[in-house]
Amino acid sequence: MHRRKTTSRILLGLALAAGFAHAQTPLTTQQQIDQLRQQLDQLQQKQKADEASAAAAAAAAAATPQTTVPSNALASAPNAAFVTADTSGFTIKSSDGDFILKIGADLQVDNRSFFGTGSQSLSDTILLRRVRPTFSGTVYKYVDYFFRPDFGQGSVIIYDAYIEAKYASRAKVRIGKFKPPVGLERLQSDDDTSFNERGLPTLLVPSRDIGFQISGDIVKNRLNYAVGVFNGVPDNSLTDAAVSRHRDYAARLFITPFAPDNENPLHGLGFGIGATSGNVDGEALPAYKTFGQNTFVNFASGVTEAGHRTRLAPQSYYYLGPFGLLAEYGLTEEGLQKGAFRTDVGFRAWQVETSFILTGEKKSFASPTPKKAFDPKNGGWGALELAFRLGGFSADPALYGDGFATPTASARAAHERVGGVNWYLNRLVKLGLDYGDTNFGGGNTIALGGNRLDEKVVIFRFQINFI
Repeated sequence: MHRRKTTSRILLGLALAAGFAHAQTPLTTQQQIDQLRQQLDQLQQKQKADEASAAAAAAAAAATPQTTVPSNALASAPNAAFVTADTSGFTIKSSDGDFILKIGADLQVDNRSFFGTGSQSLSDTILLRRVRPTFSGTVYKYVDYFFRPDFGQGSVIIYDAYIEAKYASRAKVRIGKFKPPVGLERLQSDDDTSFNERGLPTLLVPSRDIGFQISGDIVKNRLNYAVGVFNGVPDNSLTDAAVSRHRDYAARLFITPFAPDNENPLHGLGFGIGATSGNVDGEALPAYKTFGQNTFVNFASGVTEAGHRTRLAPQSYYYLGPFGLLAEYGLTEEGLQKGAFRTDVGFRAWQVETSFILTGEKKSFASPTPKKAFDPKNGGWGALELAFRLGGFSADPALYGDGFATPTASARAAHERVGGVNWYLNRLVKLGLDYGDTNFGGGNTIALGGNRLDEKVVIFRFQINFI
């Protein structure tokens, strides 16, 4: 608008000047008048071109999202923050990157359907398996934080709540509630596992515990360690309180010897061992559950935890292109007491799982990112994965011989076979369909064959997560 007024004034001035000159100078020739008219035409054309260019620039600015801020703007506003939304969630970040807040979520909706004679007493159900908002980020560049409660299955539990000082990359210090460094599959994110429920060795390691740990790479990208001190929790469990003054000591060493060499076919090989040692006095008894989440080891009345507990977890994985293999063994030896009698009882479990991504994406310890997200109109169908798992679980005969459990009510052993199909619509959305068949040794009366009847279950899961 300002430019139009300026141009109009120039045109008017020229016209008045021409008229004045004509009035004052009768000798003005026709050639001079033509020159003035030509100049006016040029000015008008330039005005129209400038207006068209300004309109095009304004339209382009309105259609293009602003992802950067000029340096002069940052200088005038040093405390400016930036907000982004992508596959990692919603992020608020300071201009220097030293302060970050990420808001994410993890939602899993399961449908469990049981089949066969052994499943007649089990209830089909649709449930909210996990409902977990996530808040994480950084303060003052070197301190990370992570907070994640869970509202699934009709309860409210704080699963993770910790801070981690990362000033020294080889000695990061984590304090709060988190996964102790023991089981391989347990350390895998709930959203990245190949099956809807974890395998039998994960029953023998803690879920979450409160304490602190130091971790880092002894050799960058090749040799990782973690050591920690925790309150101590039962197998496959978590708690927010210490039941005694005793502590659990945990450690893990994991080796990826060929990880830096992307061209090496052993690039995806990793192996290691995790362990804990501590006292179990006052702790609750562990709950060992099947793939369908039903307890299959039942302790006798009056049995309590007492004495020492040791856990060992040898572990390994191997990934090559779309192929994945994960193998793990678990051993827990812990003290049990009934009346005045105390003894140590061992529990053992193992699993081997394989997977293959049919659409060619690379398999890894984390979920794959589809080459083409689900968008049929544009030829995108996501990623499709097949997976299969074998596993076994056994308890020491002393558990039954010393009266800590009865063979007619508690299974001595369990063996599972699980097959699954995973459809990754995109990086955030996944559909999983698993069939699990678990058979048992013991756990029933002799009149019924002595063995608990097989559990056969189909679990369908809808999952969305961005963390």
